[in-house]
Amino acid sequence: DNTIPNWHEQGLPEWVRDEASAYDYFGIEDVRWVQANPGLLPVCEYKILEDAEDYIVYRDELGCVAKQGKHGDHTIPHYIDFPVKDRASWEPYIAALDPKRPERWVGFKESIAALKDCDAPIGINCGSLLGVPRNIIGFEQIATMPYEDPELIVDIVNAFGETIVAVLDEALPHVQVDFGHGWEDICYNMGPIVNPSFVREVAGPWYRKIADKLNQHGCCVYSTDTDGNIMPIVDVFLENGLNTQFPIEVNGGTDPCALRDLYGKNVRLWGGVNKKIFYGDKEDIRREMLRLQPYVAQGGFIPTVDHRVPADVSLDAYKHYLDYKREILNVGGEPKYM
Repeated sequence: DNTIPNWHEQGLPEWVRDEASAYDYFGIEDVRWVQANPGLLPVCEYKILEDAEDYIVYRDELGCVAKQGKHGDHTIPHYIDFPVKDRASWEPYIAALDPKRPERWVGFKESIAALKDCDAPIGINCGSLLGVPRNIIGFEQIATMPYEDPELIVDIVNAFGETIVAVLDEALPHVQVDFGHGWEDICYNMGPIVNPSFVREVAGPWYRKIADKLNQHGCCVYSTDTDGNIMPIVDVFLENGLNTQFPIEVNGGTDPCALRDLYGKNVRLWGGVNKKIFYGDKEDIRREMLRLQPYVAQGGFIPTVDHRVPADVSLDAYKHYLDYKREILNVGGEPKYM
């Protein structure tokens, strides 16, 4: 929300207003998506609970209570309370995972028709086994729940897994997808919030079921969005068919070169360009491209910024990055600014 307006002041054309138009302007090649939702549907209406001069406190559609500032940068809100604390508070969420709910399929038929002659990679949402549960349980409680209430957290993960597999069963026969992509935002700079053994024993079998389902329909690329330091659980992902890592957040403790050195081409990479280079000069950007070049040349590596581009990055620095990316890595589409 802040990066593009800042860049307008630095010469970005006014017609570039959102991600889609930015991709067009910068020559970034995009993907297309099947409209099928395997995730948790809303359980309540968004409601403002407090409206102060500088902030609001609100309850979102999943029942989480958060505080958001009205001024300055809008980033991750400060969460105050999470709805799922025990089995009784989990029960209302079971209906929101019903795979037959019609809300899951809004736009599905239209997207299938539109993708029929698509020449861009086609992706399908493979849901979340731990990331969305973390959203409704909270950081601290999902870290302790495997010890304090193991039966409940296993039931929660299983419920999410059953919905994902059911939605894929329904959707995949209707369209040939190139990749499946999940969302498991469960790591920070010291590793996963939950114990790696829990990820292996409880989530691992579901990753395998999802990977097998994709493979049955001719899709061999299964990726997930997991920020932070994923190094302690990469082997769990790979053992269970989750073979593509994203965004490979370098300053969060994950590095694409280290991943490839450890696992070879068994690990596919999407992301991994250290966004801290934007705060240096052109030579810093060039050095990062040269560092990645041998690994990109191996294949199975789509180099992109390791998360979103911060609002204080200059437009010139970003263009230098794209120019070096085309020159050194030989990737990227044709920009409009040349």
